[in-house]
Amino acid sequence: MASRIELHLPSNMEYLGVPDAVLMEIGSDMDCSKNDLEELGTSVIEACTNAMEHGNQLDDELPIQVIFEIEGNEITITVLDKGPGFDFEHWTPSDELMRQRGRGILIMREFTDSLEFARQDDGRFMIRMVKKLKPSEDD
Repeated sequence: MASRIELHLPSNMEYLGVPDAVLMEIGSDMDCSKNDLEELGTSVIEACTNAMEHGNQLDDELPIQVIFEIEGNEITITVLDKGPGFDFEHWTPSDELMRQRGRGILIMREFTDSLEFARQDDGRFMIRMVKKLKPSEDD
């Protein structure tokens, strides 16, 4: 049976630790690789940062929504914002991989099994990440 947890957070960087803390709590009840959980935590922080900063322009009045869906050893995390999004179908990474900013999408791609961007019917922009967590003995 799948479990679902939803968060609604103000677009304020002070709240970035909340989705990661929820994920770590979820993971504490699972027999899963600590490394996998940490990678997914990094990815959710990147997704929420993008949603708050680029999507909602750090407007406290525009919340982001974070949805955790857990089924077996698979966790799906969906992050929604009210911003304009970006042209994800034509996005390419910068040639400057060592720059301070702009590596979030690459990090999310590397640390998840599936990464999807879409515009929802209600106009919100969506990032969806899926990761199958390996058992803890794989650490």
